[in-house]
Amino acid sequence: MQSLAEKIAPALSGSATVTDVGSVKAGVVRRLETILGGRFIGSHPMAGSEQSGFDAARANLFERAVCIVTPTTNSLPASTRTVRNLWDIVGCRLVEMPPEEHDECVARVSHLPHAVAAALVNAISLRVPDAGALAGGGYRDTTRIAAGPAAMWREILLENSNGLVAGLEDLSTTLDKMKQMILSRDAAALELFLERAKAIREDLP
Repeated sequence: MQSLAEKIAPALSGSATVTDVGSVKAGVVRRLETILGGRFIGSHPMAGSEQSGFDAARANLFERAVCIVTPTTNSLPASTRTVRNLWDIVGCRLVEMPPEEHDECVARVSHLPHAVAAALVNAISLRVPDAGALAGGGYRDTTRIAAGPAAMWREILLENSNGLVAGLEDLSTTLDKMKQMILSRDAAALELFLERAKAIREDLP
């Protein structure tokens, strides 16, 4: 993104607004504000699937999807309005937060699930290399996003490594607790654990 911003900067009019759709914000915003100033406003539409390219396009891709907009104290108010209007017009539900907060939150709700899906596929394949031939919907549902572009996700996970590692540590602690419930055959605690997850999942908008 930095090299692209450097290329387009000389050709932009003084009133131009620039945004992006990247999955990590703090470093991107810091670098691009240096080049483009307050007319760069970071944004991240939480839409799409594990597929990429024009063949994966949908006319209603952004309808009711959350789009996180990440203005800073350097952002021009007019540019912030332009970016908000853009995502509003295509049907997004807007959330505004600082770039650093975005990265912390998205590390948990987007980057951690992808890392976990990839780990789950690799863990299962250690003992069941032909899992796809045996598994039903549960395996396919929980591992779908592992089919995303590896090179792109490599960059995302490394760029947001601090938030991701913190999420992985929370996951590791949670898995240890569940493992102990199973080993100790604590049926009541295990059921509460599963019920809480069920309630949180069913509460999704």
